[in-house]
Amino acid sequence: MTMAEKKTPISVGKAARRAIRRHFDQVTTVGFVQIVLRVAVFSPLLLTRLSGGKLPAWICWAGVAALYIALVIPLRFWAREKLRRLFYTRNQSAKKRNVYQKWLKTGLLRYLRGILWGLPFLAGAVYFTVFRRILDAKTMWMPIRQLAVLVGREPDITTGGLIALGLMAVFGLLFAYGWWRDLPLEYMPVRSLGPIKSLHWSRRILKKHRGEMRKGTAVNFFLSLPAVIGAAAVLVPYVMKQIDFSLGGEMVLNMLLRLLRSPLPRMILLELAGVAVVLYLPLWGYRKMRNAALIAQLMHENSDHTHHHHHHSDTQESAAQESAVQEETGDDHAIG
Repeated sequence: MTMAEKKTPISVGKAARRAIRRHFDQVTTVGFVQIVLRVAVFSPLLLTRLSGGKLPAWICWAGVAALYIALVIPLRFWAREKLRRLFYTRNQSAKKRNVYQKWLKTGLLRYLRGILWGLPFLAGAVYFTVFRRILDAKTMWMPIRQLAVLVGREPDITTGGLIALGLMAVFGLLFAYGWWRDLPLEYMPVRSLGPIKSLHWSRRILKKHRGEMRKGTAVNFFLSLPAVIGAAAVLVPYVMKQIDFSLGGEMVLNMLLRLLRSPLPRMILLELAGVAVVLYLPLWGYRKMRNAALIAQLMHENSDHTHHHHHHSDTQESAAQESAVQEETGDDHAIG
């Protein structure tokens, strides 16, 4: 790499495309492993059929949760690390102690912080999915009717239902923001820094580079639109055929909730699988590589800046953090 190349860094998108071309086998392997892990997580649900329905469903779902925590959460960091390291020319040593524990603890920290922002949304989801089976219809819809009072109307299921949907949308956006604000944490050198120091670096990057992070999120959003549109093209006609929207608000909501609990027809599942293969997975790899390229670039900028200002470090611990990130990023940077 020449000095001229270092002074003229390429765009994040171009860096991501270049890395995919150069390391297509590694990117594909990471994606394949992530898919296999998510499929394996739902293997306990097969026990329900194998046991002929004798095994309680909650035991199977507990198994799903346990596998997700043990496999998917920590290995998200393995995958992100593999992708981020594709943007460095230095060969870093992978020999670190308790790497799995660090990944798991950081993952749990990341999920906990995100879920705290999503509590209102999750509470609403639980109300509509779980309580519907416990409460009678009159008790179930009473709070929804009362929401109409907020806009000066008499208790009404249609108005209350619209307000409830609006609140769920707001809570969903709040959840998305809470999840987004820790996005850099998934690409931190956790094996070198550990959970807490990785979180500090993640917050530093978001604070100093919020504009770049927002731009990256906007690009990811548009890259996800083809899959969303494709899924909508499959699901909307199916829902329209199942629901009679000429009925009253309460009847429509009941039908929608009943539809949510019903398994999708095999043909619809096949069509959704086709959408995933054609419109989601190819762009998924590019989206993740853009994220990795962006965080790699921002980490390098911050570590390079702090490396030249080490004498301003207040503590030995701070200096150790900078050294750890310098070790991960290296002096030769493949982005530029």
